[in-house]
Amino acid sequence: MMPSHLQSESELVEAVDRDLRKMLINPRAVDPLVLGVRVWPQAIPQFLVGHLDLLEAAKSALDRGGYDGLFLGGNYVAGVALGRCVEVPMRAPRKYLTS
Repeated sequence: MMPSHLQSESELVEAVDRDLRKMLINPRAVDPLVLGVRVWPQAIPQFLVGHLDLLEAAKSALDRGGYDGLFLGGNYVAGVALGRCVEVPMRAPRKYLTS
């Protein structure tokens, strides 16, 4: 079930695209290559117990494997809120540039 003020998946995609362009301060950004819509009618999805441990193990494996400059990003890293999905990847490279 879509929120009442959005009538279709295409309207949801347009609204998210508009917000992302505002947040990233790039209204002329190229269109995404892949789009997906997942509507959670009952609640906001939650991480399972052990998720953060698994995430840390994945990050450590990247470090041990010598994959400098490869960052994990997305809703599985910091949460499903759009702001968090954008904020975390913008912060991660700075950590490595300043160290």
